[in-house]
This record gives sequence, structure tokens and C-alpha cells, in this order.
Amino acid sequence: MKLHYFDQDEADRDDMQLGMAKMQGYVPADCLLGGATVWAEVMAGKSPCAGCEGPREKCGGKTKEPRP
Repeated sequence: MKLHYFDQDEADRDDMQLGMAKMQGYVPADCLLGGATVWAEVMAGKSPCAGCEGPREKCGGKTKEPRP
């Protein structure tokens, strides 16, 4: 598993955790974060998009939130 797929056009199809997160609406369909990364954020009560450094033009994710 990878932490992210930012250097790819799409995430690996065998990242089942990411697939589940997409199906459950935690991240957009074109998300490029790794599934383990997404679930770590979700379990911490955070939006996976909030701190993501990924390319929004590829993933369609929400705007990154500024750090406190």
C-alpha cells in the first residue's frame, strides 16, 4: 500500500481501503490518498481532504484547510 498516488493519474485499483472510503463518501471518486491514510484521518475525526497536499485538479477534493 502507498501513502498516496499523487504521481499517478489514478489510485491503484487494489487499494480496497480507498475503494471503501470512496463508496462511503469520505473522499471524492478520484481521490489520490492511500486508503490507510484516509482511514487514519477518518478515525481521528478529521476530513481526509483537510490536510491533504494532493493536486485538487486531479482528485476534485475539498479545499485544504489552513493549519492552526
